Amino acid sequence: MKMIVVTVLAAATLAGCAKAPPPQTLIKTEQVVIVPDKSLFYCPNVRRFPNPETLTDAEVAKLLVQLHKNNTDCQKNINTIWKTLDAAKKTAEKKN
Repeated sequence: MKMIVVTVLAAATLAGCAKAPPPQTLIKTEQVVIVPDKSLFYCPNVRRFPNPETLTDAEVAKLLVQLHKNNTDCQKNINTIWKTLDAAKKTAEKKN
C-alpha cells in the first residue's frame, strides 16, 4: 500500500515539474482578391468573315493580318494578367 502511495505521489510531483508547452503563435490570415483591369479580358475578334467564294488575294491577306493582330493583342492581355497574378502571389508569400 505504501508503495502505491509513494508511486502516485512521485508521479504527481514529476508531472508538476514537466516543461511548460511553448506559447501558441496565432497567425491572422488575410484574404485579398486581385482582379486585373477589365480591359485585359477583351480579346478582339473578327465578327464577320467575308464570303470565301468571292474573296480576292488582297482580302485574304488583310484578313490574315487582322487575325494575327487580334491574336497578338489577346496574347499581350493574357500575359499581363499572368504577370499581375504572379506579382500578387509573390506579395502574399512575402507577408506570410
